[in-house]
Amino acid sequence: MTSNHNPFIRINESLSRRALLRGGVVAAALAALPSCDATAWTTPSGTASTATASPASRVTANVRVSRDQFSQHVGPSLAANPRQPGQLLVACQGSPFTPEFVLTYVSADGGATWQLGGRPPQPGSGPAGDDVTVASGGNGTGYVCAARSGHGSRLGPANPDANRAVYVWRTGDGGRTFSAPVTLVEGVYSDHPWVAAGQGGGSSGRHVYVAWGAGAAHTALEFTRSTDGGQTFATPRRILAEASAPSLVSAGPQVAAGPDGVVCVVCDWTTKQDASGDMTGQVTAVCSADGGDTFGAPVHLGAETATMALPGGVRPNSGPAVAISPRGDAIFVAFPVRKPGATHSDIVVTVSRDRGRSWTAPVTATPADGAIYFQPNLAADAAGRVAISAFALKDGRMDEVLLISRPGQLSFDPPLRVTTAPFDPLDRATATRGKYGIWWLGDWQGIASGDGVFHLVWNDTRTGKLDLFAATLHP
Repeated sequence: MTSNHNPFIRINESLSRRALLRGGVVAAALAALPSCDATAWTTPSGTASTATASPASRVTANVRVSRDQFSQHVGPSLAANPRQPGQLLVACQGSPFTPEFVLTYVSADGGATWQLGGRPPQPGSGPAGDDVTVASGGNGTGYVCAARSGHGSRLGPANPDANRAVYVWRTGDGGRTFSAPVTLVEGVYSDHPWVAAGQGGGSSGRHVYVAWGAGAAHTALEFTRSTDGGQTFATPRRILAEASAPSLVSAGPQVAAGPDGVVCVVCDWTTKQDASGDMTGQVTAVCSADGGDTFGAPVHLGAETATMALPGGVRPNSGPAVAISPRGDAIFVAFPVRKPGATHSDIVVTVSRDRGRSWTAPVTATPADGAIYFQPNLAADAAGRVAISAFALKDGRMDEVLLISRPGQLSFDPPLRVTTAPFDPLDRATATRGKYGIWWLGDWQGIASGDGVFHLVWNDTRTGKLDLFAATLHP
């Protein structure tokens, strides 16, 4: 997190990327979506669900992941172990304000059941648990990355970034235990870090990559790499220079890594507010073909609607998402777009088949159905399919949906409703007291491919608090 100031008032102060939903009633219309089987999820007092999909169903039941005393589970990230595809690791921020811990959850049966994972030990210099992401390398090691947000710095305005830092933890047992944290950067502005791991065999499977928003104007990207399985990291270096224009949102990135040294970092380089109240970001990709030794020139991929100003004051936020095919022959980037003032938004996808040097024109993945689609998350599988999970708004209710392309094509089937019941994103039972007066969903939700399926994890309010749920789709 970067600031608690209102981004629609303070133009020169960058904000952390937060999927903030603010007050009021959503005035969007969502056409009927194909639904998964309406298999019931267990109640808060029940035991872990073991439900699986029936043979006729493409989606398993919604399985509750988080069964603990915490009322807020924000920004879940998901990774599948390539050596044991049924082994899944989820990590999230355990509180929406002044985050002080990371929560993890593990599954050994492909998401049919979940247990509370280990708690990554806190750094001695102060608590950390902001902007949590996970990755699993080709060597089977799991990685958790999180930031210390900078809130609570005793130095205050004299040095508001003195308390910031980025850390990485390792796990060799699927998330039951974690190493001590490795410090990547501290004492300077660092926001929205993202971790990815090499997917090839041999030494490339031990590579770990992390990038974050940086710089005095908060529009630069810094990057570091480990070549020893996350035990040590190189000195961070800048791979994207600061923009000359001011930005409302920090350049918080996503990172993807494939085999043979392909690495891609995407972000909103600059974000401005238009007359309708929407914030439009310039989606930029910076790619490496040699495992992060060098990066090519940044490529502008298009303009995304980073924040949508909907009637009633609802402002869903998004950022660009990136995925690399398991063969490393394609890099995909997805982001939302909306015409100013429209009651519909789309998710578009672009692809590079030359390791990030050139990209296709964005292709629309969502139907023109009047829905508000936002917060896309990407995964690609060995069959050449691309999966996009996203939230969709309908009359003040929200669903998690999934779009899947045909193998080898950017042609998508109609969105499939994943949630067994829509939920209220403005449920007052989950209201917080610090983040603009209302809780928020986080910056992202989790998606991963593995063993011929797509796994999804998201947060919703059906339990009366912000809990995590999971489902598995069989294409």
